[in-house]
Amino acid sequence: MTRILIIEDDEDFASILQECLEEEPDLEIVRVINNENDALQFIRSEEFAGIHCVLQDLRLPRAAHDSTVSASAGIRLLQEMRQTANFYGTVIILTSSRDAEDGKRALTSGCDGYLCKNTRTADMLTMLNELKVAIRGQVILVSNEMRHVFFRNEISPKEARLMELLSHGKSWSKIASELGYSTSKAAANIADRIFDKILSSSDRKLMEESGAKKREKAMEVWNLRYMSPRSS
Repeated sequence: MTRILIIEDDEDFASILQECLEEEPDLEIVRVINNENDALQFIRSEEFAGIHCVLQDLRLPRAAHDSTVSASAGIRLLQEMRQTANFYGTVIILTSSRDAEDGKRALTSGCDGYLCKNTRTADMLTMLNELKVAIRGQVILVSNEMRHVFFRNEISPKEARLMELLSHGKSWSKIASELGYSTSKAAANIADRIFDKILSSSDRKLMEESGAKKREKAMEVWNLRYMSPRSS
């Protein structure tokens, strides 16, 4: 059973989040906290030792009835968890902020994922379904607009092997099996992250102009820039 703490001051969003996650028999919402002071108190309590995953906003009121929020509250809580409480579980930021500086501070402070909230129903459902996978520690989950902050351009040997298998037409299930990913979905999410590493801004512009799919363009760039030198 994965025990989850939610730190979120938007009651509607927190309710949707809780309801969706509790549909899964292996996920348990232990607490929902809506302000920095109460979250800090919980993190410093013995009960926090039983938490496996934290889903938290960046901007929170300091106390339960405050009408203003602190832009640094989430970062302070993240630092408290990682540096003081020595929390090694999963921490995923759920925020409306698309500011690169917020992303960098969250990454430096030790978050595992960074999701930008979206009010569109279809996008919300997609995010919640992917969140279930990320909570179980199977993928790193970052919104598209923030990936340039979180992901470096270097391709690891394992990522190169995934691209090689993909270029040979292997299915997601075969790729997941060979590389040790728990599901086909996890392998596909990792591949999407690699595509973002491979594609430059000029590649993306050409992709938009031609109407090509991300995978299609990434494979083209991979074969041209990464594979050709090896065969020469």
